[in-house]
Amino acid sequence: MLAALALTAQAPAGWVTVQATRETPHLSGFAAVQPGTAVTIAAVQPGMLTSLAVVPGESVRPGQIIGRIGGPQIRAALATAQGADNAAAQALAAEQGKLADHLSTKTAVAQAEAAADAASANLAAVRAAASLQCPVAGQVQSLQAAPGAFLQPGQTVAVVQPAAGAWVKAVLYGLPSAMLTPGMAASFIPANGAPAMPVTLRGVQDSQADGGLVVAFSGTGLQAGEAGTLSLALPPRQVLLVPSPALVLDDGRWWVMRHDATGDHAVPVVPGTAEGTQTPILSGLAAGDKVIVTDAALLYHRGIAAQYQPPD
Repeated sequence: MLAALALTAQAPAGWVTVQATRETPHLSGFAAVQPGTAVTIAAVQPGMLTSLAVVPGESVRPGQIIGRIGGPQIRAALATAQGADNAAAQALAAEQGKLADHLSTKTAVAQAEAAADAASANLAAVRAAASLQCPVAGQVQSLQAAPGAFLQPGQTVAVVQPAAGAWVKAVLYGLPSAMLTPGMAASFIPANGAPAMPVTLRGVQDSQADGGLVVAFSGTGLQAGEAGTLSLALPPRQVLLVPSPALVLDDGRWWVMRHDATGDHAVPVVPGTAEGTQTPILSGLAAGDKVIVTDAALLYHRGIAAQYQPPD
């Protein structure tokens, strides 16, 4: 669900001022309950397998760390995420201090809080990706990589035979695997109309050629062979929302008309999936920009037409 949109009232000129708001992205995808068949444990981030904590035949429990990934790629990702988290925390503290001195606004503090939350969630995801966790209780069937091996995302490290019980296999699209942290809560919604069942993310199994991530969830009362939908809520993030009528599609690209002191200008943007009457903007705009809503398409095409000179 999207948080309440923070936009100024529409001015007579037909534009609105875009402000940041919080969005809780929801992902859904096809899912099916699997019997207790072998589960693969694969790398999420590229890096070197620095250690293995299990041997074939060993019993493992859900969430148990079976190995760790290190190397320059992981260190760089951790350093970047830690730096962003520190910077966001400092920015939040500064805005809170300015608010106490009446030099800032509650909106600015809310934007800083959203940025700090997003940075913290990203740091936690990167840290989690450095550990390989077993998604289910069972027995290690085989190991397919040894310490010192360089792993690619999706490369299998271990195969585990679950001790008992069914689990949910789902395919999700539209997110980096680093955002999936074992222990995240989700819902399995059976296709037969039965009530939704709570399940828990145990790990990423594999990545498909089409970009889909194969993920494993555990839960109670699951019936092997049952199909349905998996719904997963991601950590809140800061986004910019604009009224959908502000977007103009031209030759396969999206545009908005940005209003500033020098006039109205066409600006290319990358929109996300529309939520009701609003659309998140992934790139191309910044908080505080003014975008035309009233007759945006007419204004855009009028501006394009003005660039052409009729033939003699």
